[in-house]
Amino acid sequence: MRRSKTPPDQIDLESLFPAESKIPRQNRVFVNRNLRLPSIGAIGFDLDHTLAHYDPIQVEELAFRTTQNKLVEHRGYPKAVAQIRYDPEFVIRGLVIDREQGNIIKMNYHSYVTRAFHGRRELGKSILKIYRQERIDLSAERYVSVDTLFHLPEVYLYLSIIDFLEERGEKADFQKIYSDVREMIDKAHADGSIKSVICEAPSRFLRTDPELPILLDQFRSWGKKIFLLTNSEHYYADVLLSHLFRRKRDTGGRHWTEFFDVVICDAAKPGFFTKGKKDTHPAVIADCRIKEAWEGGNTEFLEERLGYSRDQVLYFGDHTYGDILLAKKSSGWRTAMLVEELDHEQRVAQLLEPKLRTVSGLSEERERIDIERAVLEREHARLTVALESETEKRTRNRKTSQLKYLEKELQNRLDKGQELGREIGRHWGESQRAYNRVWGPLFREGNETSRFGHQVKDFACLYTSRVTNFLNYASDHYFRSPMDHMSHEL
Repeated sequence: MRRSKTPPDQIDLESLFPAESKIPRQNRVFVNRNLRLPSIGAIGFDLDHTLAHYDPIQVEELAFRTTQNKLVEHRGYPKAVAQIRYDPEFVIRGLVIDREQGNIIKMNYHSYVTRAFHGRRELGKSILKIYRQERIDLSAERYVSVDTLFHLPEVYLYLSIIDFLEERGEKADFQKIYSDVREMIDKAHADGSIKSVICEAPSRFLRTDPELPILLDQFRSWGKKIFLLTNSEHYYADVLLSHLFRRKRDTGGRHWTEFFDVVICDAAKPGFFTKGKKDTHPAVIADCRIKEAWEGGNTEFLEERLGYSRDQVLYFGDHTYGDILLAKKSSGWRTAMLVEELDHEQRVAQLLEPKLRTVSGLSEERERIDIERAVLEREHARLTVALESETEKRTRNRKTSQLKYLEKELQNRLDKGQELGREIGRHWGESQRAYNRVWGPLFREGNETSRFGHQVKDFACLYTSRVTNFLNYASDHYFRSPMDHMSHEL
């Protein structure tokens, strides 16, 4: 049957609606704590990795190369250090560096160490036991959390230099190497070595999202105040946002500042949420179209300009501590965490569904065999006790034969259970490596939530892969968290 054409004065609604009734998982907003959009009066955004999404390979390699060269030039490292090549898959967020031992570790949410590397060499189970025998105090100077995407190149460089020196037979001072790398990448950001390259060719480093202006306009049409709160200097924010909001038909030729009610640059987060800068002054942004463009300030200063405070404010950021935790804990704001890696994790999970169903079936089979083993062991114990007190010869012979039969059946099930265990392990290992060949999935570690996954769950009210995913939700949407179940309720 031929479909009738839509009259020119109407919109083909069917073409707007997704083929499925549900929003695709990679385009969803996920909920940890209930949030009603009508209760929000102001919505704010960080810049880097929130509104501005970088091409990870380009920007990470730039930071890596720049820091390498500065280590050689300013810290006297061998020139060969500048020849180390960057591996963008080796480090993920949520890991922890042990600066005292030169190790990098992954933990589950119980702080139980599950994987560890010294430099880029995987550590054996004997070393893991050392971490498991002592309580890990992550607040100690010895440990550093890998919290942001900006951390990834410097951490890989740190690990690579450890390998480089130890392979040459030199003693590596793990604490000093970390301090040197940290200082040089900070210098690269502070002196403009990295930002100047990005500013010269933003299209090379940034991924544009044509729906970004649509989202901000939609929020404002709902009566929300929109603000930018970033640690970036005003000139850098101007370059990035001018590129992201290029004056085309979809922006109405507007300057990027016209999409915001308040702009605050050079905010010095996380201090902004606890004490902030007292020396607030206007931000000198070329062609700025709003009066409320500032540098510095603190939470109180911003809330006065917005006319909203505490749980009337929703803030988007990517840093678990500097954006999300302190915005929530110190300012009482609602929070939405941007996790760019979520898109990759969701796509891999969809591809792995058939394999995971296979693993589930194998696990159920092994559970059935384990239950049968328990029944057989119980019967074996009963017959053994009965045999000890049995005096009639024929009965003893029969019970002895029954015991041998049970032992044979027990061994069969033991062998089958071990075979299933190996098969499950093979499928499970392949599944883990599909996410990341070194560390597995970002949000999980085995059957447990990873430390990073637990941070997202504990700190963020909402989380998603990009801010424009909010276009899939209506103005009065009520974000409901899933029901929390205990094991016996599943």
